[in-house]
Amino acid sequence: MSINIYKVIVGGDGGVGKTTLTQRFLTGEFIADTKMTLGVGFFIHKVNIKDEEVTLQIWDLGGQEQFQSMGVFDKYVQGANGGILVFDLTHMKSFLSLSKWKELISNKSENVQLILVGTKADLVDEIKITESMITELIEELNINDYIETSSLTGKNVENVFKEIAKEIYNENMKKVKDILK
Repeated sequence: MSINIYKVIVGGDGGVGKTTLTQRFLTGEFIADTKMTLGVGFFIHKVNIKDEEVTLQIWDLGGQEQFQSMGVFDKYVQGANGGILVFDLTHMKSFLSLSKWKELISNKSENVQLILVGTKADLVDEIKITESMITELIEELNINDYIETSSLTGKNVENVFKEIAKEIYNENMKKVKDILK
């Protein structure tokens, strides 16, 4: 039996739903009145990938500018295996700042696996980000995958965390095979 512990960073602007997404995954419940994350929230949760148990260390970064400008995230992000880049489908500014979040995570972690997550998919009439914009950004930032979610309905929430775990697991298995060659 192998031990798989993966450090996963959840990053994105304040108010995009990072904490709500994470809490929905951890508890299965929608928590409408989450408080602003001050600095970082830290959680542990297990998932199964290809019949193996994987432990996710989930680091939920506060998205407000004051936390980013203090430079404290560098230490939290260092050594991450995966990153979940989160934006609000109804808020253009959160989408436009994703390259900054990708850079923050990628610069402090070697060979980090990244997925893009659009939140608040249940607010269909308010969505401002188009599929073509998302496709273009995925190519530009070299992102592995994109998942639309709704923490309110639970749509794809579990898939986000299982997908990032699977991406990391597959990358690690590729490294093992290269070593054994």
